[in-house]
Amino acid sequence: MTDHPLLELRGLSKSFGSVQALTDVDFEVRTGEVMALVGDNGAGKSTLIKCIAGIHAMDDGELIWDGERTTISGPREAARMGIEVVYQDLALCDNLDVVQNMYLGREVSRFQMLKESPMEAKTRETLKSLRVTTIRSIRQHVATLSGGQRQSVAVARAVMWNSRLVILDEPTAALGVAQTEQVLAL
Repeated sequence: MTDHPLLELRGLSKSFGSVQALTDVDFEVRTGEVMALVGDNGAGKSTLIKCIAGIHAMDDGELIWDGERTTISGPREAARMGIEVVYQDLALCDNLDVVQNMYLGREVSRFQMLKESPMEAKTRETLKSLRVTTIRSIRQHVATLSGGQRQSVAVARAVMWNSRLVILDEPTAALGVAQTEQVLAL
């Protein structure tokens, strides 16, 4: 284990016009650590996550990733660095199946033809490794899944890419007791 945090924020500030969303935030997460960020609605938790994910540019402050000062210019760059986010709205496509959602924007292809078999195999393997057993078919449309199953797909998608940092934005907000237990176990 290294002596420096995986992610460190120093003096992060972000405003939207006259609304100051974040002011001088210091935050760090170490490899293997589980961190919870708690605050009132409107406190800036989602804004902080979106700054880390490259959706919002920081107005001030610095982001240090694995000991190196850096900037993240967008979500694809964050993903390349190993940062994955499961957003509150899950960002799943109801009209696509589980495999298609897991690989959305990262499809495996050769000569512009999708390679379905390896994508299906990796999806099955990832869901199995996370003990997701309630989804009857990885080819069923996400629209047919329960809230807990949908959340499981979103989390599985985030961890499938060997992410170094997985951020969950209110992962159980819209779930019942049983579904919340399922997601927390995941």
